[in-house]
Amino acid sequence: MTTLGTFVGALALTGMTAGVAAADHQKVDGSISSGGDTCSWTNADTSANPPETLTVDHETVNANTTCSGSKTVTLNNDPTVTFDDEAGTATADLIDVTVVEYGVTCEYQAENVQAERDGTTRAYSAAGVTVYKSGGSFLCPSTETADAKFLFH
Repeated sequence: MTTLGTFVGALALTGMTAGVAAADHQKVDGSISSGGDTCSWTNADTSANPPETLTVDHETVNANTTCSGSKTVTLNNDPTVTFDDEAGTATADLIDVTVVEYGVTCEYQAENVQAERDGTTRAYSAAGVTVYKSGGSFLCPSTETADAKFLFH
């Protein structure tokens, strides 16, 4: 069981845009990979444009998420993302996800997930992020590791 869902939500927060200047569409695309599986989404709504602090609408992430393999992922919260353009980072306060695979439900959370910006773009990536089990079946691993990429546009 992988925790792709945890990062789907968490890192959906840390999107990408062409250039440091804010875009005017308030959308984010992203992909999360863990254990050889990938979940991705497009055009999730955000409440603002980077570098303003924003929230990512979990309903629009969930409406557009597709995953490889047999799992489904649901983002359970609207993560808040803050940007530090001087440091080239974006940080999501909390990512709360539910992952279901082969009928087994696992819940995971990650706090203060930080992603690094690619140069002067609004493309961000986070590698080796650890997420922690917050509920679900005894069959679920207590932690998982994931990589994520995001694009604000």
